[in-house]
Amino acid sequence: MPVYIDPNFAQRLDSEVLSALSDWAELHNRSYRLERWLDNGRSRQPVAYVAETDHAARSSRRLIMKVPDPPAGPIRDLEYGRHSAAVLHGGDFSKSHLSTYAYDAVPCPGRRWITFQYVVGQNLESTEPLTVLLRRMLGVTQEGDDDRIECDPETFARACGNVVAGVLGEWAGKPYLLEGPNGWTVPEFFRRHLFDQLEPGGRLYEWLSRYAGDEIVLSDEPSPLPNPFAVAQGRYFSDSLVLRPIVGKSHGDLHTDNALIKVRPTVDPSAYYLIDTALYEAEGPLTRDPTHMVLYIIARVMPMALDSPVIQSRLIELLLDPVSGPRHHVPSWLWLVIDETERAANEWIGPSGFAPLWEQQRWLSLAACAMLFLGRTSTREQDKPWFLRLAARAVAKFADAHPDKRAAISGHANRHQATSAREWVGWLCRDLPAVIEAAREVGREDEAERFRADALSGLDRSAEYRDFVRKIGGPDPGHGRLGTRGSEGWAEPDEYVCPADRCARRERRPPSGKIPECHLEPTGRRRLKSSLD
Repeated sequence: MPVYIDPNFAQRLDSEVLSALSDWAELHNRSYRLERWLDNGRSRQPVAYVAETDHAARSSRRLIMKVPDPPAGPIRDLEYGRHSAAVLHGGDFSKSHLSTYAYDAVPCPGRRWITFQYVVGQNLESTEPLTVLLRRMLGVTQEGDDDRIECDPETFARACGNVVAGVLGEWAGKPYLLEGPNGWTVPEFFRRHLFDQLEPGGRLYEWLSRYAGDEIVLSDEPSPLPNPFAVAQGRYFSDSLVLRPIVGKSHGDLHTDNALIKVRPTVDPSAYYLIDTALYEAEGPLTRDPTHMVLYIIARVMPMALDSPVIQSRLIELLLDPVSGPRHHVPSWLWLVIDETERAANEWIGPSGFAPLWEQQRWLSLAACAMLFLGRTSTREQDKPWFLRLAARAVAKFADAHPDKRAAISGHANRHQATSAREWVGWLCRDLPAVIEAAREVGREDEAERFRADALSGLDRSAEYRDFVRKIGGPDPGHGRLGTRGSEGWAEPDEYVCPADRCARRERRPPSGKIPECHLEPTGRRRLKSSLD
């Protein structure tokens, strides 16, 4: 009697999956032996390369077995259903670049289903994820990598460009716009990237709670920028701004781990296969896939190649303007990648005449995809401010193209809140060194630092700040020695004000004294500017 499930295979399957698979295998007189696990280290879903033997037909073959996570919503949102739709809609592209299912999905408890797919390209051993080529190009070695694989920057960039060209030109087809009542608001456009991550319990909910204002102040930017969280929630632009999104068949989670490239016997950047289509959409925003893939590459290499603040600043400028941006200030291999993916997109959208529309929607996708990386545990904490800055700069670029669509602040309560926020930020900016010193003496330094973060994010915490200063032994901030706008009237000509216009602080320079400094900057103090400038 055959052993239906290889013990090495069985030991990593939970009891419910093992029971369902064992019964199904026995029913069909098929056995499964583990070849190897295909986990990428970031997914809890069991994925295995298995050898299947059909004893009745006396035939054997290799398949990919996967147990996707249960869907949070309707069962039709299961990866099996989405991938089946992707194959059905894909035509010749599916035959060349997507795998197909060997059987209908096998049900098991907990709204889970076991799936079996044919091996893409009929030979899994001939492929590697595009991430492996990225590491080989950069000379970075990871356990399990084949050090015989060689990849230069031009080859890697061409592979990225080929994937984007195929996804847009072959899979999505011709550019197609949703118009009229079927258009999307800006929040809807963001929702098609972020899904439910802004909801309570979502990955971005804490970020949303922290950045509650319409604008955001960042230490590396000279002036306030639109708050991408306010934009995503619909608070920044008026309801009259309706997009005509460029939509079509889209992968939904395109990145270098989900693109396999043929590397044996030699690297062939034109031979690629896409996997993990759990977020496939028949009418998804087409700017999302190429944008997400480029940002994924940046996130992977940030620790090893993009740690310089100068390079990071120039990279934002290049992403916002790939044609005229400062390409020679970033690593040459990276601007090659950006150039190849941008070229592929332009060659696809150009003949339609909708390149300007594509560019504006690409800015929104840059913002939304950058926000995705804020919520991921795989993103280093020290890299998240860069992604937040990119998101804010991208929505600012979009806002500049729609200057008449900014939502007006209406109502006395909102105006009062805006004034109150500027005043308490001015108090904190003036007194922060003394506040931190006093807080340190009573073990509350972390709370003082949190007030700094909240001030930079635009939150109004004036009442909590007054209470905090009182509890650590300080005077009422509103009656300090140096006032803020609204408490001491308009300034004399020799006064100094906030250089970023983030708060209402105004101070006179003491005779023969130093120019007053802003104390909120986390990366170092910055002088206030003269009110005469």
